[in-house]
Amino acid sequence: MSFFALVSGTLAADPQQRTGSTGKPFTTATVRVGDGDDGFTASCIAFGDAASRLLEFSKGEPIAVSGRAKLSAWVGRDGEQRRGLAITIAAGIGLDEKPEPRRKPSGPRKRAHRALLAPSGEIADDRIDDLWGAAP
Repeated sequence: MSFFALVSGTLAADPQQRTGSTGKPFTTATVRVGDGDDGFTASCIAFGDAASRLLEFSKGEPIAVSGRAKLSAWVGRDGEQRRGLAITIAAGIGLDEKPEPRRKPSGPRKRAHRALLAPSGEIADDRIDDLWGAAP
């Protein structure tokens, strides 16, 4: 079962560009969400323009991504059961913590937003009313 998810966290490593068996490039990334026992990782993959934009981000940067997701589970090197999400990115945004240069030192800090958006036709329009059972 897949669903549409939005997660935010930090990049665990620099995104990596790869080439598929058809010769088309794609980008993979891992987003660390939360901390400690409550935290998990989201393995992300992006295609097309979103793949190119994802490469502009680097390890440690805050990022939010959304897209079709599946729950994943595996056994880690330490033998412990792990859980996470696998997301095919449809849209994302990163927040650059560096303030923009200003002439006047007063005023609130601005954050530069960088978006990686897929064409609107790629965003799912799934029904979710059956995810939690029948409505009362």
